[in-house]
Amino acid sequence: MGLIADALVWKGNRLEARVLYSRAGVAQHILVRTDRSGILVDTGDGCLRDLLAAGIRLDSLGGLLYTHGHFDHVGGLHTLLGFLRMIGRTAPLPICAPNRCTEVFALAHTFCRCYPDHLPYPLVLRELHPHERFELAGLPIEAYPMAHAGSIDRGGILDPIPAFGYRITLEGETIAITGDTGLCDEVKDLVRGADLAIIEATFADDDRCEPEMLARVHLSESLARDLGTLAKSYLLIHRAERS
Repeated sequence: MGLIADALVWKGNRLEARVLYSRAGVAQHILVRTDRSGILVDTGDGCLRDLLAAGIRLDSLGGLLYTHGHFDHVGGLHTLLGFLRMIGRTAPLPICAPNRCTEVFALAHTFCRCYPDHLPYPLVLRELHPHERFELAGLPIEAYPMAHAGSIDRGGILDPIPAFGYRITLEGETIAITGDTGLCDEVKDLVRGADLAIIEATFADDDRCEPEMLARVHLSESLARDLGTLAKSYLLIHRAERS
């Protein structure tokens, strides 16, 4: 079944997913957590505000995981790192992103250069590769390569960028997060059989979209719903503003 748009929190037996905010071209950040720790998938602009408004304890944040480097997914990184510095975090903060995701790693390196003598916690940067299996904050994760290129209004489709979806599994329970993607075989494999699939649905109507946009840039709502039927439950996010 699909979750309605207002149902931004999903709770399983071992995992919880909370979509703190998601709108295409504005910001996106998703919290996945257990009863002990949590990871933040993407840090869009306003992520700190939304974490605090939701009452999330930031000392329980075990790491940051990025789907790709576009501004609406990374815009809040500096603010979040600065707040953690201000409150005196000392535990290392892992930051994982696709290999060659220059935006994330450049922002992290720049932050470290701003405070070379006054950063109480180390940043642990990790470049991920397609189908790499790894752990973050005790959560087993697998990275799936997605089909995602940038686009600019009246500027056409830009070159593809490194973009991953993630399958997070704990004791037999699985959450799949597509990040931004066009329709490809990998996204079907990513969501298939997941207890929850969090799927981007940027375009309202695929009849008004060029097929190349749907294959290389973003999904439509109807394509996202079709993908959702491959999972046990799904939530559509990352919608553009609807007229």
